[in-house]
Amino acid sequence: MDRPFPGTPHTRIGIIGGSGTYRLPGATVRATVDVDTPYGRPSGPVTFADVAGQSVAFLPRHGGEHSLPPQKINYRANLWALKSLGVEAILSSSAVGGLREGFGPGTFVVTDQLIDRTWGRADTFFDGTAADGVAPAGVQHLPASEPFCPTLRSHLHAALAAHRLPNAPQGTVVVINGPRFSTRAESQWYVSGGADIISMTQYPEPVLAAELNMGFANLAFVTDSDTGHDGSEPVTAGAVFARLKNAQESVLAVLETAVAAISDGYSARPLMDQEAVRRIMALPPVRVAAGA
Repeated sequence: MDRPFPGTPHTRIGIIGGSGTYRLPGATVRATVDVDTPYGRPSGPVTFADVAGQSVAFLPRHGGEHSLPPQKINYRANLWALKSLGVEAILSSSAVGGLREGFGPGTFVVTDQLIDRTWGRADTFFDGTAADGVAPAGVQHLPASEPFCPTLRSHLHAALAAHRLPNAPQGTVVVINGPRFSTRAESQWYVSGGADIISMTQYPEPVLAAELNMGFANLAFVTDSDTGHDGSEPVTAGAVFARLKNAQESVLAVLETAVAAISDGYSARPLMDQEAVRRIMALPPVRVAAGA
């Protein structure tokens, strides 16, 4: 694929920053670009930066100043933009609530499964979108039994161990629409269905990445115990952001160590037909006027 921004670094690794992670402090910034996509505007400009000796494309999920609520994030635009820049491996950070013992505040979780309880989100590239001069991508069905890349997950495991941070090596995340938090009854229901942690953003990112044959792994940080199953006070936004602020140094350190471990030989699992992916990436971007 031709790179849309000549002169920008060759970049195979992307980072999607979650709540509290809006930039990469200390990293050497090489370029910042606005990427037009067939699906509209991404969450913000993409920053090319040097991290642990690797070139990384960084995109803040909620925008630079947390301006986008979870149900309004343009997930398809974000993933298409990163793919168009050459990204093959994505590490994401996210704030989550803990639903059961072993997933208490201050714990990092390398998620391995998800339960989707969102609604109304555009969650596939293969929705029949067509453009003149581009052959239709056709109906495609993604194998999703393992939604997170095992290789990238192993790098996050090793990074957490290297930094001696409390962590759960796996966990099932239930994803709700937001922006409100759960009722106590909902929280209990999610636990009965097998969820360990709860998020508002971990769907549809992993499946959209997989539809474009990009690897995706998520570093979750538990900020609260949701509705207070352990006797603590139910979650509030203030508590979440206060704990995230204190955890940022650790979040960034783990991501940096994991980035360093991604080898030049990394190859994402080819879960989607390559020709179908090529046709999605051949769709013409829609230029969005400044200020729109």
